[in-house]
Amino acid sequence: MNNVETLAAVARRTVGLLALALTPAAFGAAGPFGPSASPPADYVVAKAAQHPIVLLGEAHWIRHDAALVAEIVPRLAERRIVLAMETLRAAEQGAVDRLVSGAEWDEAAAMRLLRLAAWPYREYLEILRAAWAANRAKAGSMRVVALAPNSDWRDSLLRAKGVTYDAFMADLVAAEVAAGRHVLVYCGIHHAFTRYHQPELDDAGKAYAFMDRTGNILRRRFGGRVFLITLHRPVWCGKEPWGYCLPLSGAIDCAATRTRGAVGFDLFGSAFAGEIVDPGVYYAHGYDQLRFGEMSDGYIWTMPIEQYELVGLIPLSEFAPDDAALEDVAKNNPFSDETGLTRARLEALWAKDEKARADVAVYRKWTHLKEWRQGCRGRAVAKPGD
Repeated sequence: MNNVETLAAVARRTVGLLALALTPAAFGAAGPFGPSASPPADYVVAKAAQHPIVLLGEAHWIRHDAALVAEIVPRLAERRIVLAMETLRAAEQGAVDRLVSGAEWDEAAAMRLLRLAAWPYREYLEILRAAWAANRAKAGSMRVVALAPNSDWRDSLLRAKGVTYDAFMADLVAAEVAAGRHVLVYCGIHHAFTRYHQPELDDAGKAYAFMDRTGNILRRRFGGRVFLITLHRPVWCGKEPWGYCLPLSGAIDCAATRTRGAVGFDLFGSAFAGEIVDPGVYYAHGYDQLRFGEMSDGYIWTMPIEQYELVGLIPLSEFAPDDAALEDVAKNNPFSDETGLTRARLEALWAKDEKARADVAVYRKWTHLKEWRQGCRGRAVAKPGD
């Protein structure tokens, strides 16, 4: 997608589909989340069994999101559903295969995979451990696919050949489907968009182009066989530098805390699909009355924003215990663009990040969202079709 007019045509077709989805016949259950509502783990597994490609889009670094993936790994293994992860480098696929199929858990090998991906976080390590454990329970049941290009992808042969980061990942997912496998793609939400196209903005905040993301590419290739599940998180709003708002001004949060708590649900058939995204939200730029249901197929709400926690930062002494490991970290610095750093400098970066992470709201600039419940006062719990 490279112009506003083309995207507008896509949006018009999507609105037509939404009109069908929002007719009274589509609503078979009371409550704002509709007939598909179920616990998050059950919801993801069911959709992954139903659709050859399910994209699970996260904000990154949220503890309960990564914990959800680790929780469902044994159930994915039972169904021989592949787990594809953006947070692992595709060049290390052989090492990933050896790790998850090994007779013994190799923590050092797992740490090296995370070092090369510049991803020093405990809960993502636990996803790999869960995959290894699943294969120990039943050999060959759990395949993990590494999706990310090398860290220097912008200057690599990929770019010279016109292959983007997103196209690279899409090709790897498509190869798994071609081999007859179902794939759960765990990646950042911006890479996961399928029917919706993310805008690029000029200095005045106007959309001048639209990105072609991994999910967009897969949707063109596989159509309705692709399903996107968005993991709830605050969204950009205001002007650059962006502030944060809760999706639909907290409507989902209000409904979830009043009715059932953690929930996964189809947007079509819920009370939220037809809601208009506030024009001040970044994602609405370039759209005329963007409807929430255009942005995703499924949705997961787990807990109120004030209960969010960040994933655990693995201590540098554990992440890079020797000189060879330290060299990996120096080349793949997770906290800045600096390279060739000494252990002392890396320790300083680690300490700075660890201190900042003590308060997730401050770290992610969500402090003002702690009062979101005040917006629930007087707001009726919506029902599908309202």
